[in-house]
Amino acid sequence: METLKILNYIRNKKELQELYLSQMAELYIRNEINQILRETRMSIPAGMRMNFKNITTREAIIFIEQNGTPDGYTLSDELNIKLKEYQELLVNKKISSKKEKI
Repeated sequence: METLKILNYIRNKKELQELYLSQMAELYIRNEINQILRETRMSIPAGMRMNFKNITTREAIIFIEQNGTPDGYTLSDELNIKLKEYQELLVNKKISSKKEKI
């Protein structure tokens, strides 16, 4: 039985890409994370945006939620908590948007 490595953090797009390269195409990974960055940083004026090479834990969590945990890894307790919090937020958004339509 293979022991899984604990994933504690992902600091930049390069680390993210290396983690997922065995599972999906490089172009897909790049496009996916860039889309997440556009969405999460939309409210920041273009000249004030953070370095697009670095990603926040929240942005990494969004990627993990959409694509699963990388092969050979398990999430640290902290990342698991953040993932569950993000998933709860998604569920609450769906519930509130359904209530608005009614």
